[in-house]
Amino acid sequence: MFLRFYPLWLLCAALLASCSSQVPLNIRQAPDDSLLLVAVRESPDDFQSREVRWGGEILEIVNTESFTELTVLDRPLSKNGEPSTTDSSPGRFIAQIPDFIDPEEYTAERRITVRGTLVGADTRKVGEYPYVYPVVKATDWYLWPKPVARLADPYPWWYYDPWWYSPWYHYPYYHYPAHPHRHHHNK
Repeated sequence: MFLRFYPLWLLCAALLASCSSQVPLNIRQAPDDSLLLVAVRESPDDFQSREVRWGGEILEIVNTESFTELTVLDRPLSKNGEPSTTDSSPGRFIAQIPDFIDPEEYTAERRITVRGTLVGADTRKVGEYPYVYPVVKATDWYLWPKPVARLADPYPWWYYDPWWYSPWYHYPYYHYPAHPHRHHHNK
């Protein structure tokens, strides 16, 4: 009897495997004591060697001989570790990744989540302002996929009237997932 349903069991196993998450477990699970970037920026020496899981948008990438350095604009993370697309950010941090990272793949405004150990802080200038960057030596990282434009009709199916004239230039409708608008304030 088991052999008779063997193809069905294989199909079920394949379907269950395809439903599993592709996000690494160390990225999905937060450390036991999650640290906030704001607290670490205020006193970075107090948090040396602590494990963090932070994420956000890549601002800059620099490849050195021994590691790659990513400057990341921090964003709040969801339960599975995905950075949100909110306008607010608690600050920036630097992630040191021990491998070569291709700058064509890890481009600006791509979202990334990093898990690693705090190794200190580095003060650099943002414009003319001296800014304290917490530095994370990454053990795990995940580059989130780019959002994909989807066709979307702004009206539900029951609004459609086949006898009503609608010009061709109204179709198709493209919908991009929510993305924060950049607001620039001049002071």
